[in-house]
Amino acid sequence: MPQPHILFAPVLKAEKWVSIDLQQENILDALIAQPSPPPLTVVTVPEIGAHIPMIRRLLRDVALPIQIRSLASQHRGPTVLHVSDHSYGHLCRAHQPCIINCNDLHHFVTPDLSGLTLWRWKRRAATMRRADRIVTVSENLAREVCHHLQIPEERVIALHGGIDTHVFSDVPSADDAALVPEIARLRAKHPVILNIGSNIRRKNLPTVLRALSILNRDHRLDARLVKIGARLHDSDHQPLMDELDLNEAVIDLSHQSPVQVASACRQAHALSFASLYEGFGRPTLEAQACGLPCVLADASCMREIGGNGALYHNPTDPADLASLLQRVLTTPALRDELILKGHANTRRFSWNQYATQLTQIYQEVAPVRQS
Repeated sequence: MPQPHILFAPVLKAEKWVSIDLQQENILDALIAQPSPPPLTVVTVPEIGAHIPMIRRLLRDVALPIQIRSLASQHRGPTVLHVSDHSYGHLCRAHQPCIINCNDLHHFVTPDLSGLTLWRWKRRAATMRRADRIVTVSENLAREVCHHLQIPEERVIALHGGIDTHVFSDVPSADDAALVPEIARLRAKHPVILNIGSNIRRKNLPTVLRALSILNRDHRLDARLVKIGARLHDSDHQPLMDELDLNEAVIDLSHQSPVQVASACRQAHALSFASLYEGFGRPTLEAQACGLPCVLADASCMREIGGNGALYHNPTDPADLASLLQRVLTTPALRDELILKGHANTRRFSWNQYATQLTQIYQEVAPVRQS
């Protein structure tokens, strides 16, 4: 049977969802690299004025469906629509058969929204029910999709993504110190703990900050927390930092390129990823690939992704997190063990394997409505 033509519908760049943008690039690159790549068209619309919320909504809800229908009409053979994120589930109405990526359902578990806004989000998430297959980024998330959206298990498939091993590697770069000079200066005098991500509630940053305070006050490590992503200084977390006297101990690097993130991982001494909820938890694998020991919250999919190449703490217990970080930072044998097990764990994840399985799903759904 000939391969179906794939219409790949990414989210608008104006959404500025960095992790989703990276995942879309990884999926497309992996599909193109297949020995027999499926014929593929990326669905795009001009994003003029998309920084304005109303225009962005019109592009998402009106222009993209029109473009999908137009492109689908140009192909006589089987055509499968692949929607790259569950927040664009409404696009499944534009063409069938359709598969959709579900990347998290955190508002069902740890909602940052409330009232009418939360109701609208759940309604949008429920549009995934129109898809022939829902592809989740973890087994944990697959179970959540079945539970919260009442979707039969046979339509929900968990596919682990991979990591860009050309970027995320433990092979030192001569440019590391220049790429992230802040860590290069710090690491000679201080243990450096890395945290990557946003500041939203589920990232559990108060637990990380309190653990840092315990490390420095009780264990006398004089550690530094380097934050990549949204700034902690002058954020909603500033009052807690003032209370704990952590202003000098927290260093904000803001948003960094993947190459800089990899360099930061190679230079830091530990990753603290205390998130209460993740669909996948990309920083874990990126850190492990770079030889950085990981201390993770024992929540959601963290054990599924981190495997035995990490230590796990009570998600809401700063003392437990501090104790594990202290062990990692002061016990060379434990650090070496976590590095070895972390490397072994990353070998379970491959974009090539992901693309192979995804291509099989395309073949499975293509005859459902187009025989």
